Amino acid sequence: MKKNSGHYSVGMIAAVLIGLSAVCPFASIQAAPLATQDHIANPSPPYEASSLVSPAEPTNQNQAEKQGQTEAAPVSPFLSPGNSSASPPAQEQGVPTDVKRVSSDTVQSLSAQPPFAQWKDAELSYHPLGPGTHSWLVQVNRGGEYIGYLIIGADHNGAYQLNEYGNGPGGPYSMNLLRQSLKSLTETDLSSIDKLQITPMYEEPLLAYWRVRSSTGSEICIDAFTGDPLPAEVANGSWKNKLHSSTNSSSSALSLKAGAQAITLSAESFDPYDDLSWLLPKQKLSIHNVNQFTNTLNESSRIVFSATSINFAFGGPLAINGYQSWNPSPDLSHPIMYAATCRTGLSRFVPLDRLLSGGEFYRIHS
Repeated sequence: MKKNSGHYSVGMIAAVLIGLSAVCPFASIQAAPLATQDHIANPSPPYEASSLVSPAEPTNQNQAEKQGQTEAAPVSPFLSPGNSSASPPAQEQGVPTDVKRVSSDTVQSLSAQPPFAQWKDAELSYHPLGPGTHSWLVQVNRGGEYIGYLIIGADHNGAYQLNEYGNGPGGPYSMNLLRQSLKSLTETDLSSIDKLQITPMYEEPLLAYWRVRSSTGSEICIDAFTGDPLPAEVANGSWKNKLHSSTNSSSSALSLKAGAQAITLSAESFDPYDDLSWLLPKQKLSIHNVNQFTNTLNESSRIVFSATSINFAFGGPLAINGYQSWNPSPDLSHPIMYAATCRTGLSRFVPLDRLLSGGEFYRIHS
């Protein structure tokens, strides 16, 4: 199947997505070209026209291949969660050695902790997040089943670090979310005859999203965790002016080989929208360092992180109900801590330093 320019009509994308019961991590959705490769000028790199896929749905590879003859041409190996003999979704070519090293070290260390026990000897698939290949989604699969993810990114010095990780279903860049979002957008913001370029993106501090550009010049961004449209300031980048200068500090995430410690949970998972009492001014907490954070969780088992007008950059507001510490090499004198937040069965761990410098914490009374 030859690659076209990477632009597709909404109707065609919707048809392909709805028709694909198969799950193909980061399958590149291609419209069936009528031209030969000789007629294609400057084809887009693979990730420029990729829809990212969570291997949490059943796969029918034969059906997908038949559709690919007329509608789509997946470029990543298929993963069949219901079939343990399916090939792991590996994308080995072009993956930086340091990304593999950080991923392997992280998975090995986490698998020693009970909640991550099934990560031991799991298969890893690597998928670049644009622009460029400075960030990577690493999907963790076992026996053909999606069980977690890592997001590895390059800091300002070019060293790869662990930006965040999650355990369980509901990770970012789900095919279902993309399909549902595109369907709703065709009824509101996009015309059914628009041609789109869809790019998976990840930006510090914790912003995972799809960038959707139409041939008519409009641009919409979709949250890769929730599928919700993001504010227009994400598309034009103006939201970055609201970030504190220290929010995207490279020291806030793990880049050295380290040992994961046991997870400390202060409460069961909860939804910050179920009890909005934390919005009251008197509920604001004074948390500016690790000790204040852990001491507060001991006293108030449920706290909420909010970055007010740029909550979307953190996936917030975040219901914080615990943390996990990592003991790095002797080069660092203090552990690195990731705050735990849980939603729809997914336990997500994000660098605490980025929260401390990026927003405020609020109390929810138990």
